[in-house]
Amino acid sequence: MAAQLRIRVGVCVTNADRILLVEHEKASRRYWLVPGGGVEIGETLRETAARETLEETGYSVDVGPLQIVCEAIDPGGRHIVNLVYAATLTGGELQVGKEDGALRDAVWQPRDELARLTMYPPIGLALLTRWEVGFGGPPLELGNVWR
Repeated sequence: MAAQLRIRVGVCVTNADRILLVEHEKASRRYWLVPGGGVEIGETLRETAARETLEETGYSVDVGPLQIVCEAIDPGGRHIVNLVYAATLTGGELQVGKEDGALRDAVWQPRDELARLTMYPPIGLALLTRWEVGFGGPPLELGNVWR
């Protein structure tokens, strides 16, 4: 496998005690992640975050400050840089996007579930940490979170 670098931008959208997550299925494994996806050439990080959120969840968002930076460096040669921004809903209705064949669901998960959910990248605890400080202050830099 040739080495690959991908930049993935996601958003953290909360509503009271819930967080917006999407469920993917790949290689018969199901896991959760914040809405988002890969940056396209000529697109800013914030534009990517807004576009991907709309495509995956049906929601329009206003992208706020950067919250989490992490990498997933696969020993097989794939390297993903993940940037997670806070975001606020500005419109739309919840619906599961149909453009991504791996996407299975888009739901508001209770905050208490974050520590228990299988997430890739595994940032559930980091999201809770950012939530506890009101998504303020400097972003968390987690390094390589591959597992």
